[in-house]
Amino acid sequence: MNQIALSFGTFFFDNVFLTPPVIDAGIVVPGAEFSFELWHSSTDAKTLAGVTESGAFGVELNGVTSGILYSFTSMAYGVSLSQANGLIDYTASFDFGTGSAYSFNLTGSMALVMPERIDWATRPEMSIQYLTEVIESFDGTEQRIALRDTPRVALNYMYSMTDEQQYRFDNKIATSSGSMLVPLWPLQCGLARGIYTGDACINLAEVLAHLASSETILVSEYDRYEILSVESVAGQVITLKNMAKNDFSESAIVVPVRIAYPADESNSTSLLRSFDQHSITFDLDEAQIHKPTPVDDFDYLDSRPIFPFHPDWSNDITTKYSRLRETHDPLIGVRSRYERINGSVKILSQTFRFFSEQERQRFEDFAELMNGAQGEFYASGPGQAFELSEDIVVPTYKFKIKSSGYTNFANSNSLAQIAAIKLYNGTTIYRTILSATTNPDGTETITTKELTNNLKTSDIETIIPLYLARFDSDEFRYIFDTNEVSTITKNIRQLLYADTAIDT
Repeated sequence: MNQIALSFGTFFFDNVFLTPPVIDAGIVVPGAEFSFELWHSSTDAKTLAGVTESGAFGVELNGVTSGILYSFTSMAYGVSLSQANGLIDYTASFDFGTGSAYSFNLTGSMALVMPERIDWATRPEMSIQYLTEVIESFDGTEQRIALRDTPRVALNYMYSMTDEQQYRFDNKIATSSGSMLVPLWPLQCGLARGIYTGDACINLAEVLAHLASSETILVSEYDRYEILSVESVAGQVITLKNMAKNDFSESAIVVPVRIAYPADESNSTSLLRSFDQHSITFDLDEAQIHKPTPVDDFDYLDSRPIFPFHPDWSNDITTKYSRLRETHDPLIGVRSRYERINGSVKILSQTFRFFSEQERQRFEDFAELMNGAQGEFYASGPGQAFELSEDIVVPTYKFKIKSSGYTNFANSNSLAQIAAIKLYNGTTIYRTILSATTNPDGTETITTKELTNNLKTSDIETIIPLYLARFDSDEFRYIFDTNEVSTITKNIRQLLYADTAIDT
């Protein structure tokens, strides 16, 4: 009883508003800018006496700091963090007279920039891990479950420092904590033209996938650098959120930047009194990973993609044959052994070399589409499956081949159920094998699911076994020789008891 009712007008009229009054920026990068607006709902104009700032070291406020403000007229303000570092707790109090101060608060954590160039004499590495759990059954079949939506990404760099760089870099690593801005040096791009002070766009010679998905980039030329925020990427042109503050020649490079944390331990080796080498592993911030959108331009067979990458034959291709057996050897010395399945599981170890970043990115796209190591795909074996012993003239479902042991097809899961017939004209024919029998003359006859006509042995380059497979591990570790040439070694595991003849 006898209480004054509160209404919308009680709070709205004759009041000053900051929109927004508080910004929690989280992890911010150098050069970041934030904006807010100030306005009031008084009937008459109000006089702004001044602005009092606290925690303003490295923070710059842009906007009107005194004067007359008219009713319902918005005044725009900007906060620039170009010189800030460490933890940010900035407050701007707007004074409209005695007892009427209104505050804007900005909090955040400035990431430490790591613009130092790496030593390419020690090859940098990038590891992408999806963390997949593998559940294997008694007969060798598998069920795989991804435990994370975004992969864990780590970078391994070597820094070589001399003279005054040595002391400064050592102190930087020893005293720093929290997040860092780490460039993806192997994924750098060149400029199509130089950058001038005040430029709002950057023209690149080429745009790589990781750069196109970046919100922050580093422009580096010798010992000079600048961090820039990306508004958009169209073709080979990057539009910036803020204008460039420095000039760079056409020889400068543009590098995508990620927020990362250094590993718990890093190593430094002093080769001379004035020469150190630092080996540092950076773990990218999982909550702020920017992945390129994978491009699916792969060929499919029976609703599964065909692995299109060819191994580097300068490195040996090894095959491990894993047999699924049960062995009992009690203390009395009696030993029993039986096969859980016929045949063995093949695990192929292959090294792939990429001569451009576009080729490596295509491999990364394939791994992304396969959800790390879960997806099933068709992969070629390292040798030949068989050879035709005679030409095929009329339409037939049968191939007459030289003796290759395919008569064991019904008794083993190790033999490939699909053969890829590669012709000299670049065409590849895929045939699903249903059965194989031995002929009196020592040859074998293979029955296929598909009809074949007019196939000459002189037109065939090779016939390759095609296995239904998965990546054996969900970790993809790329080693970079240069920013263009890179390698990866992967184990590819043959699948058992999978339906390879799906009618699509």
